[in-house]
Amino acid sequence: MVALWMVVASAFFALMGACIKLASAKVGFFDIIFYRSFINVAIVAALIRVKHIGFRTQHLGLHMKRAAIGNAAMYCGFYSLIHLPIATATTLGYTNPIFQSVIAFVTTKGQLTGKLLFSVLLGFVGILILLRPDVPHGEFAATLVGLFSGLLTALAYFNVGKLVRTGEPELRVVFYFSLVGTLVGLVMATIVGFAALDAATLLCVCAIGVFGSLGQITMTRAYGSGNPVIVSILSYSTIIFSTLLGYLIFAEALSSLAAVGMALIILSGALAMLRRAPAKTAAKTASV
Repeated sequence: MVALWMVVASAFFALMGACIKLASAKVGFFDIIFYRSFINVAIVAALIRVKHIGFRTQHLGLHMKRAAIGNAAMYCGFYSLIHLPIATATTLGYTNPIFQSVIAFVTTKGQLTGKLLFSVLLGFVGILILLRPDVPHGEFAATLVGLFSGLLTALAYFNVGKLVRTGEPELRVVFYFSLVGTLVGLVMATIVGFAALDAATLLCVCAIGVFGSLGQITMTRAYGSGNPVIVSILSYSTIIFSTLLGYLIFAEALSSLAAVGMALIILSGALAMLRRAPAKTAAKTASV
């Protein structure tokens, strides 16, 4: 079930990324931040009401820490996506599993095995092959920002797991993350000035918010209920969805080399799941 949640989240995030790239031609950076966060917080608030979860929390400090790191990661990722080719920006964002492996090794001794580390590295090699990243002339700063988004994303995911394990509902975690993003986006977009929206652009920015919300909810559930390193490996499936969207929307053909990269990514996820299977068996045996 954890695998399904992460794969679904990956599809939503790939759709969101494509919409961000399209919308950036007509609206500003902080406009995108605001619309993405505002729509997200509205959807999640409605779900919280329907499910009678409540907005009060005893872990406000941890929520704010997660929200600050998560929003910083989102800003860096969006900036990189807008200013770099989509292949380069996506690759930089997906350095987060490498950083997360280091975090897992430091915080949970013994959780990160050699085989699991190998699968992480294998997946990252697959991404490099698939996307063939380069550093465009004059875009070195944006490249560094994109790389920093990978580190911040790993830290944010780590805090998502901590929050959910304290008993916080996934929806409440997403709500506070989006609330902070909405307030920051509103303030900055008001200072800079909102761009006028035509019908097509309005639809695009709304899609960013909807896909982002659905991706955030399903991703939060995946990280809250599974091994964070394994879930991060499964998030590589975003690349497969992005490749398909690139072909359909941006007319990017899939080469044989790209197919090799996709195969390595799929193999990486398979190895991670096989690594987890014995642990589940052992747990069931111990409980009997």
